[in-house]
Amino acid sequence: MPVHTIYTSDLPRPHLPRQSFFSYISPGAPTDSPLAQYDPSLPAYVDGLTGRTITRGAVHDGALRLAGGLKALGVRRGDTACVWGPNSVEWAQAAFGVLAAGVVLSPANAAYEPHEIAHQVNDSNASVLIIDPSLLPKLETARQHFERNFPSSRILLLAETSAKPPGSPFKTIYEAYAAPVAPERFDGEDAHAVAVMCYSSGTTGLPKGVETTHYNLTSQFQGLPGTYVPLESGKDSLLGILPLSHVYGFVFILFQPFSVGVPAVLLPRFVELDVLKAIERYKISYTLLVPPIIIVLLNSTNVDKYDLSSLNKLTCAAAPLSAELGQAFERRFPNIKMPEGYGMTETSPTVTTSSPTSLVRGSVGKLLPIWEARLVNDGVDAPLGERGELWVRGPCVMKGYHNNPSATASSITPDGWFKTGDVLTRSDDGWFRVVDRVKELIKYKGFQVPPAELEGLLLQHPKVADSGVVGVYDESQATELPRAYIVPKSHIKPDEHHGLVTEVSEWIAQRVAGHKKLRGGVIAIDAIPKSPSGKILRKDLRKRAEHEWKANPVKPKARL
Repeated sequence: MPVHTIYTSDLPRPHLPRQSFFSYISPGAPTDSPLAQYDPSLPAYVDGLTGRTITRGAVHDGALRLAGGLKALGVRRGDTACVWGPNSVEWAQAAFGVLAAGVVLSPANAAYEPHEIAHQVNDSNASVLIIDPSLLPKLETARQHFERNFPSSRILLLAETSAKPPGSPFKTIYEAYAAPVAPERFDGEDAHAVAVMCYSSGTTGLPKGVETTHYNLTSQFQGLPGTYVPLESGKDSLLGILPLSHVYGFVFILFQPFSVGVPAVLLPRFVELDVLKAIERYKISYTLLVPPIIIVLLNSTNVDKYDLSSLNKLTCAAAPLSAELGQAFERRFPNIKMPEGYGMTETSPTVTTSSPTSLVRGSVGKLLPIWEARLVNDGVDAPLGERGELWVRGPCVMKGYHNNPSATASSITPDGWFKTGDVLTRSDDGWFRVVDRVKELIKYKGFQVPPAELEGLLLQHPKVADSGVVGVYDESQATELPRAYIVPKSHIKPDEHHGLVTEVSEWIAQRVAGHKKLRGGVIAIDAIPKSPSGKILRKDLRKRAEHEWKANPVKPKARL
């Protein structure tokens, strides 16, 4: 048997209860939750645009009443409810109600087109839909592709009753309230039942349902103290910009602040001025961002017009942040500490994190005390200090991909190791750094070219606001060539773009090894395609690059 190099946390492993996530996060009395209890009159969620507030007590009581309403509709324990809409107070209330009913919560991206939501509804076998009224036109198109019929009673609206569209046949979640019921319990072995089913981003093939159990979620929260950003009830407030439909927003905007008695101010989406106004109005002390938003704030001409002095910490995760970009942000906002973290939907989500008082720029932090980790190359553990695909094992690894045993088997080994697909390194003192994706490495004549490395370098150019790098296949050389897409900064005029791409190509060539030069060309575009969580949609860039290359390939200067 080969000897594995297994990394663990320096912190002691916490107690891991086996109980329902609802009874853990929002317990009634008496309680068996290990979490501290807070005054029910404290604010839980605030509409960042209007100021409308819902208290902790109202969230809990509303959850039991919505659970009663769902049961009255014939929705049963173990059924699935698809919640589809932008961030809102109603979204939060619906999530608590679904979990109290013992129903699997399947959040859907508010930006989905009809065919995308139809796939999730069909694949998850959802029996009830809870949607934002703004999405009703898309719903009507999507229903043509549903594999089951939904009576009007099984479609609920994420809206105040006064805001219901005139003549709508659908009830709001509040109109669906009934007599409160006791929350469903998932204790002992039942804690391994599915609680939430987010859908993976689908970088290859159709998105897959990720089965996250009650035990996965309670274990995640038990592993955070001592590693994650500390928040204090009565002192801190959180701004929730990232979509609640994504695991990053779902766990760290919807539930984590609730678990420590801190209010979450919700915005439906990132709009620069709305964010700046909310920070000033609500004295926001903490928020979670992704690299594209970091770039917007770095290049913003508006930040100096608002009082952002309350904001002293934020976390950047969900997509790689280069050390250079992090350092640039710290120079512009010296009073804000910005730790980073790493995780995936399949790991519920956090694997590594740092805190404002313990961080290393360019690193995604250290292991939570619930994880074991390996760095693996072709099935063999990488030597200390060398890069390898991150494999993790612990209580937060998903149950599996819904109705997809082959994908599950290819991702989780028989002895429980989940293969993340991400390439990381680890320092001697335990700090991890993401260097690339296994499937995104560009192969140039036998050499591996990491796109993330080139993207981080491109962002150091004074005229580049954003970048994305992919490989494009050149038949004449029988190899992939690194190709960069750049977004020029706003002061660069369109007629200057041609000169800029030449300048950038030569600038990179002076700073990298020969096999990393941008032989596939540099293209100036308006925006880099990204997912809601901020990950570069390389499949979209690759498709564009392939089409452009066929029409106008770059002629090689030399065959190396």
